[in-house]
Amino acid sequence: MRKSAQRPVRLTQSEPAHLLDIMHRHDGFAAIICLIGQGQEIHDGEGGMACWGDALASRPEWQIHTSPDVVSSTRGLTTLPPSLPVQKEPSLHLTVPVRSLRDTATPQWVNAVLEGNVSLARNIAENASLPFRLTRSLPELRKVLRERARLTYRCGLIASSQAKRLRAEGLGAELAHMDSNAVAQWFLNRWAPDKDVRASDALETVATQFAIQGLELDFFGLCWDGDLIRTGYPQRWQPRRFSGTTWQTVKSSEKALWSLNTYRVLLTRARYETIIWVPEGNPDDPTRCPETRNGIADFLLACGIEPLKGAETLQTVDTCLLDV
Repeated sequence: MRKSAQRPVRLTQSEPAHLLDIMHRHDGFAAIICLIGQGQEIHDGEGGMACWGDALASRPEWQIHTSPDVVSSTRGLTTLPPSLPVQKEPSLHLTVPVRSLRDTATPQWVNAVLEGNVSLARNIAENASLPFRLTRSLPELRKVLRERARLTYRCGLIASSQAKRLRAEGLGAELAHMDSNAVAQWFLNRWAPDKDVRASDALETVATQFAIQGLELDFFGLCWDGDLIRTGYPQRWQPRRFSGTTWQTVKSSEKALWSLNTYRVLLTRARYETIIWVPEGNPDDPTRCPETRNGIADFLLACGIEPLKGAETLQTVDTCLLDV
């Protein structure tokens, strides 16, 4: 049994292609219902909707029913090619997010922020009660998150897997996302009252996008490092990776998309609220440039995010919790 479990699997096609072929073996009728989240491709091998399009293009025996929103005239990871014979069904588009319990505008705001559309993001924020706050202080972030983690409510720290300079801020412990026991302990164990340092609400171990994709907690502290910054004229998002002693610009368009989607995942995991911490930086450390960090914080504020104000914010959340 152990040898079988450790035997390498050599797939000759994509996962959608294999799934379609397996279901095709069924005698008579077969149906596959796919719930595919757009903008969730965060690593090599995740082909998104385009991967389904490629598999279906070579299998004309399948009838395709889909939302009009995922059919595009140009090829992309998040859309099906226009050459596919699809039957468009508007009712198949799931417009209400299941994670953001209090405001359905959250995904639209996140999309606008990652597209760099300040005016749209601010307009959404002005017409909705968005579950985001901004702080520049890690002690304040921990304090407020611990105050929220009462009764059965859970909180935790999250960051991009490329957030390598958080180590200098004292956040070098990363949750081992390939260790199922460690992930289970992080999500299920409790700091209060058990004092289990492995639990998410101990606020010691940071979970990356790989550990939390598809999962959620009530409150998250998102630790924003220098791997996604604002730069250029006009300004735009620039993904970076830390190599050796310096930040390197990500030049691959595919890897740049993974970086943006990483922050899309990180910004949309909380059931109630995400508090974003952007470190102040250190003028003596070129890998933690204060001007770069300030640029991120200023952009988020311009997009309509509110700064964290302890007592006022806590009162709002108390009302929210009592109304569940």
